[in-house]
Amino acid sequence: MSFDNQERSLDSGRPVRLYQFARGVLRWLYNSSDRDITRGTQVFRAVRGGILDEGIVQSGQASVDLFKINAPADLEVAQLYRSVPPSSEVALTVFDRHHGDNEDVVVWTGSIQSVRWPQLDSCQLICQPLSARMSMQGLRQGWERACHRALYDLGCTVNRDLYQVTTEIQDLTGASISSGTFASYPDGYFTAGFVEWSVGSGEYDRRAIERHSGSTLTLLGGTAGLAAGRTIRVYPGCDQTIQTCNDRFDNVLNFGGIWHLAGRSPFDGNPVF
Repeated sequence: MSFDNQERSLDSGRPVRLYQFARGVLRWLYNSSDRDITRGTQVFRAVRGGILDEGIVQSGQASVDLFKINAPADLEVAQLYRSVPPSSEVALTVFDRHHGDNEDVVVWTGSIQSVRWPQLDSCQLICQPLSARMSMQGLRQGWERACHRALYDLGCTVNRDLYQVTTEIQDLTGASISSGTFASYPDGYFTAGFVEWSVGSGEYDRRAIERHSGSTLTLLGGTAGLAAGRTIRVYPGCDQTIQTCNDRFDNVLNFGGIWHLAGRSPFDGNPVF
């Protein structure tokens, strides 16, 4: 019997929901039944204690159409959000099918927005739909002296691999990491840059660098996930000025600001600009 026939049936349906969480090539696969289910080459595991969502909401407003999943507190994918959330999104695809039938349909797509633990033995994954991206800021170019581009993006064009510094963490606190390698660069060189380290399967976690002084980097979000002796890759930052763009990156042709902009506003009431 096809999925559609079982879905319309009054008594033949045996619905089960599959949850596929993905971060790059990493996968976390669960299903809402009491046994493992194979879909192609993937095995969606039954969760001890159960996993269940609160239903799909379609109000027409992406900001309120959140998809909430309740699961045991030790759910593997939820542990990524115990301290600092991962630096790249964890996507979610939800499939519906019926036991005994290999046909399924995609009923929801989006990503994890946040995770909370309302009780010691349970967690709730709050997910936003793919359509939520449509409400994000679009054009960001402004008529200003500072560059509006993000360092290393397609508009900036600076190749970050040319500035990559690989080193090991010699010491760390809850907010900063230290290495003698950093001291060989002038103070502030790595400020507004970022540090990254491997989390397996070609995926990396990242932290922005708030301040660089001597051999120490202070990280936004702290040092959760890092440890002394871990190999990291560090990239310098940019203060969005024409001087840094020229002196550090030799990239003036792609500078996104209007560095020679006059210091007076054309809207200050003076008709002579």
